[in-house]
Amino acid sequence: MAQNKPIVSLQFNKLYHVGINPAGELFALSKEKINRFDKDGKVTHEIKFTKANEVTQFDAWHLTQLVLYYRATQTVEIYNPILDLRNSFVIDSVFAIEPEWIAASFDQQHFWIFDKADKSIKKVNYKTQEVIIDEAVLAFDNQELVIGMREYQRFLFIRTTGALHVFSAMGRHIKEINIMPEQSFDFFGEELVILKGDKLNMSSLFTEDNREVSAFSVFTKVFLTDERLFGIKKDSVEIFLFNPQ
Repeated sequence: MAQNKPIVSLQFNKLYHVGINPAGELFALSKEKINRFDKDGKVTHEIKFTKANEVTQFDAWHLTQLVLYYRATQTVEIYNPILDLRNSFVIDSVFAIEPEWIAASFDQQHFWIFDKADKSIKKVNYKTQEVIIDEAVLAFDNQELVIGMREYQRFLFIRTTGALHVFSAMGRHIKEINIMPEQSFDFFGEELVILKGDKLNMSSLFTEDNREVSAFSVFTKVFLTDERLFGIKKDSVEIFLFNPQ
């Protein structure tokens, strides 16, 4: 399948957030800087950044933008791929009473909000100040806390302390997937990937097909492309050749 030794290991002074875009480029938020790397770990862009410990979410998935969310100030910053700050705005109270998490959308002027106050999800257009979708979430039990969310292939995935919940593009709950609190997840094409120890459990988003492949080592999180596996540890990223076909 692939070699079991990394082609490169990237070390950071203190690593806060990591993400990849569909082109397989790595973005890392570390102490005092944001870096963009190519698939082999070569730095292509870098900016100084002094607010790393204030960032709640770091979303690099959408090809033309890097999105940072600061919960304490309800601020969203949008950077272009070469790390120029393109836009910055405060989430308007018209959108949500108590925004807790956001998810960048395929439609770039849109984003999702999880409103902790009434346990609802909202899709909004920040340019027109319009709320497009507003749906109460009835699928969570009283003990579940939301710990993350992201959009992928027009589906919205909300991670809680008890499960991974999948919602349609219209905000309707589709299904619940079992996942342990310490496990991370990512996507590979049309497959959901859950990290279990040093294994990757890969299951189709649309059928019952599933398989298991090696993650090469034990990581806290992984990101996958059709050529690379990015394994995240405390303050490092290991990059492997990867082809699970």
